Amino acid sequence: MSPIETLLALEEIRGVKARYCRFLDTKDWEGLGGLFIDDAILDVQQDTGREPHRGRPALMAQIKEAVIDAHTSHQVHTPEITLVSDDEATIIWAMQDRVVWSEGKSPIPGSQSITGYGQYHERYVRQAGVWKIAHLKLTRFHVDMHP
Repeated sequence: MSPIETLLALEEIRGVKARYCRFLDTKDWEGLGGLFIDDAILDVQQDTGREPHRGRPALMAQIKEAVIDAHTSHQVHTPEITLVSDDEATIIWAMQDRVVWSEGKSPIPGSQSITGYGQYHERYVRQAGVWKIAHLKLTRFHVDMHP
C-alpha cells in the first residue's frame, strides 16, 4: 500500500467509527447494521454476561435491546490503528458513553443512567473497497451509575 493509500485507509476507518457513534445515538438501525460484515461478532460479555453475538441480526438485536429505550451519547478518541494488510486492520479506541434510560426502562436496578469509560477493541475488513466492522469488543474500566 502506498503512503497515500495508507492515509486514505486510515481516514476511511475513522469515518466508519464516526458513523457508528452517530447511527447508534440517532438509532439509525439500517445505517448502523450496514457498518458490519454479515458474520460480524459483537462481544459485550463484560456488560451482559452473555456469550459474544455472531451475525448482523444477532448483534443488532443486542444493540437495540441495550439502547432502544435510552438517550445515548457515544464518543471515541485516540484510535490506535494497525493495518494488518491492505484489507484488514485492528483498532483500539478510547471510549466514553452516556446512557440515560426512559423512566422504568433501565436494565440496572437503582440506576436511571450510566457514564462508561473504556475501550473498543475492533477488527475491520475491507470488502469490495468498503471498510466494515468484523469484530467489536467493548471493555469498560469504570462505570458511573446515576440514580
